[in-house]
Amino acid sequence: MKKPIRVLILTDGIVVKKWVADIVKFVNDSSSFEIVGTIVNESKNKSESSILYRSLRYVDRKLFASSNNPFQNIQLELDANFIYYTKPKQKQYSDWLDEDCINHVKFLEPDLILRFGFRILRGSFLNIPKLGVWSLHHGDNKVNRGGPPAFWEVVLKEPVSGVTLQKINEDLDGGEVIGKAFTKTDSLSYYRNQVQVYELGVQLFKEKLSQLITNSLKTEKPVFNFYDYPLYKNPSNQATLKIFIIYSFRILKKAYQDFRYEQQWIIKHSKKNNSETSLYRFIDLIPSKGNNWADPFPIIDSNTLYLFAEQIGKDRKGKIVCFEFDSTSNSFCDPKVVLEEEYHLSYPYVFKYDGDWLMMPESGDSNKLKIYKSTEFPFQWKEEKIIFNDKKLFDVTPFEYNSKWYSFASERISNAISPNDYLLLFELPEGPIGAWKLHPSSPIKLDVRGGRCAGKIVEKDGKYYRVAQLGTPKYGYAIQFHEILKLDAFSYDEILVDTIYPYWDSKSLAIHTFNMVNGWHFVDCQRQIKKKFI
Repeated sequence: MKKPIRVLILTDGIVVKKWVADIVKFVNDSSSFEIVGTIVNESKNKSESSILYRSLRYVDRKLFASSNNPFQNIQLELDANFIYYTKPKQKQYSDWLDEDCINHVKFLEPDLILRFGFRILRGSFLNIPKLGVWSLHHGDNKVNRGGPPAFWEVVLKEPVSGVTLQKINEDLDGGEVIGKAFTKTDSLSYYRNQVQVYELGVQLFKEKLSQLITNSLKTEKPVFNFYDYPLYKNPSNQATLKIFIIYSFRILKKAYQDFRYEQQWIIKHSKKNNSETSLYRFIDLIPSKGNNWADPFPIIDSNTLYLFAEQIGKDRKGKIVCFEFDSTSNSFCDPKVVLEEEYHLSYPYVFKYDGDWLMMPESGDSNKLKIYKSTEFPFQWKEEKIIFNDKKLFDVTPFEYNSKWYSFASERISNAISPNDYLLLFELPEGPIGAWKLHPSSPIKLDVRGGRCAGKIVEKDGKYYRVAQLGTPKYGYAIQFHEILKLDAFSYDEILVDTIYPYWDSKSLAIHTFNMVNGWHFVDCQRQIKKKFI
């Protein structure tokens, strides 16, 4: 039996923030780890935040509250006999552990140290554990070092906010990168942005610890590791006042846009069988005012083209509709509702399996993933099987590759993490209707840039491409094509090869689904239109 990995915890107290407690609990609950001790920093650091900055953050928390709170205080449930208290030697931003503390750490013989406290640690202590000292930096260490966490991304309107897990060295936020994760920056709230970044950091930490157990952990070793951005710090009173003014105008601008304009999703398609790729030439399918059509999935059956799509009305509940193409008029007939549930449906993934037409629509908000079978194609469907009854899975995309079935799916693992960041890969050894199991390489991504599928797998010139959403600077902003380089029982690898942006029209805001069949190309497009006031 493999010996458990010996883990030492560093904190600033036995009462910690919930995000820290969640990671420690994950380690403590795993038989693959053994917590051998906790080093508690008794030094008290004075706040360097200006009055106006603290006031700004307070107002932000009140205006944009979150149902998740990774910052609530939690007392660690650890044996008091395993806690060692110390006061490090301190300089301006750095901490050195004294000789007694270092000897104590050596006596414990940790394989891995997890840092959730202290400041910049320096000295020989960093070289004691063979697996290193792991620490979360709540930012992308290539573009944001210093602090406050997840704040300057909002101020500077960065499209993504990152979190970096690294083996620390004496260079601030410049250690060997174990992994990164990215989510869309919340442009209106510093607090909400911080919540989602910290929650994503917990998940990143858990995933990398799990990979450590299975010997599948890979770290990033760039040839050069230069940092060409400033060292960010808490803003002064003068800087905070300027930020507050910009922040207020940003909120007022958003309120005006919401009052004056509305967004509508429409479907666009190429002309009949001509494989058109210039988006400005596409033909529009526009629903009536107050309705939206999105997620187009075309199917050809008995030489007839059908188009399945999501339809959303004023009640905001999605249902699945089907358009039939009339070859006489060279246009699509009005759609018919073919599937409706009490909950939201979208992304009508229709495919043929063992001679039957199946549909696997997205129903993530219901905690269910169902497969439906057509009893009279394309307008009659019945529930065939519940694949999952306890998972929030989004835009599930099954496909056959090298005579084996797989499926991508994005999971919402907490309310603070969007369904656009966390991409899983499943193996379907018994086909789509059989049992599903998680592929060893999951998660494929912890990144809003490609972390959610945007249509069926595309096969072209003998190569396969995963179609994905670029979920920033807004939801469903653009479409990415990732070439599948490797997929087997143990590994998965892909590379980004192309992107479709909504640039063809000034009114176009986003494009988030692509599908094709027999020379037809289909996309959906979100456009901005003026509201009409009586």
